[in-house]
Amino acid sequence: AGARADGWSAGAPMPTARSELTAATTADRVYAIGGIGRFGTTAAVEVFDGAAGTWVAAPDLPVGVHHAAAAALNGWIYVIGGYDGLGFRLDVRGAWALEPGATAWRAVAALPAPRAAHAVVALDGLLYVVGGAGPRGAELWSYDPASDTWATGHAPMPTPREHLAAAAIDGKLYAVGGRWSGDVNTGALERYDPATDTWETLAPMPTPRGGLAAGVLDGRLHVIGGEDLKTGATFEAHEVYDPATDSWSRAPGLSVARHGLAAAVVDDRLYVVGGGEAAGWKTFFTLSDAVNVFPAP
Repeated sequence: AGARADGWSAGAPMPTARSELTAATTADRVYAIGGIGRFGTTAAVEVFDGAAGTWVAAPDLPVGVHHAAAAALNGWIYVIGGYDGLGFRLDVRGAWALEPGATAWRAVAALPAPRAAHAVVALDGLLYVVGGAGPRGAELWSYDPASDTWATGHAPMPTPREHLAAAAIDGKLYAVGGRWSGDVNTGALERYDPATDTWETLAPMPTPRGGLAAGVLDGRLHVIGGEDLKTGATFEAHEVYDPATDSWSRAPGLSVARHGLAAAVVDDRLYVVGGGEAAGWKTFFTLSDAVNVFPAP
């Protein structure tokens, strides 16, 4: 579709409408993974080719999961944790990897404890798991694909939270937004430096929200969408953090507010996929197949 005047465009709709999915990108493609679909938890993995503007199927996950997290590292796609059913029982310790060209996912070392509604960031050859629901959700863990092992001794994030987003900029991990006990949203932005194993508190995001997505363009953190369970609101908000000035600015928002969406960056464009247009459990009745691209091609 053509570009909107505000710089967004619409891509080909995702074949499987879903919310609470995750996404990762490799080889100029966006992988949309798992989530809640029309018939419950889905194991579907679909791949969007930005150059061709089309979707193709990829190997399904071994199990359906939602509220999982994914990242790409060295050409492999990794999916970590999540919930495996609509009862939101926290029992998933699984982690899986898809090698380029492979026809099936393979299991890698299980998480030290169950985790869901967390974020995963690839940084310096490791995968960092930050935030999330679970008895050890405040801990920061890292996975080393070379040894297939987890490390759990990193400094914990100062503001424990779930339904957050995270990304890497210039060798550091940025964790933004989310919510904590009592469904209280936060605008917290905190930065982790793996070289010193320390966290730094930065300027908070103007619009506190959980169930959001984030990606990095031109060294700036773009944060999209989200929800507020207390008010039942969903957000079209698009706010941008500049590390050079420790400041936020507003950018054109989504045409339709939604949460539980996923984001990935390909060729200097931010792809935002799926989600639910209504907050909380109402997401089941408002599943989205939308693909939004910023800035427009």
